[in-house]
Amino acid sequence: MRGEIYETISDNRSEPLQLRLQAEGRLINFYREDTGEKLLIPDELAQALRQEVVARQQAEKQAEQERQRAEQAQAEVEKLKARLRSLGVDVDTE
Repeated sequence: MRGEIYETISDNRSEPLQLRLQAEGRLINFYREDTGEKLLIPDELAQALRQEVVARQQAEKQAEQERQRAEQAQAEVEKLKARLRSLGVDVDTE
């Protein structure tokens, strides 16, 4: 900007930061030169973090459900082995 007049930037790169700048609507977005990845603005970053937390919580819940199912299955196996033993079947040989 010179005085009160904005000047067009001919080079949309920041060499020291290794970023490419791109005007999109009313924002200037920054992209990494090496990967082309867009750097998130604070609102986008907050949303991405919220999504990551939700995904992690869902994965933990699913893992807990799987652990409980495995425990239930193991308990059922033990019951069946006990029933077979009561009928005289040797179930401890492998």
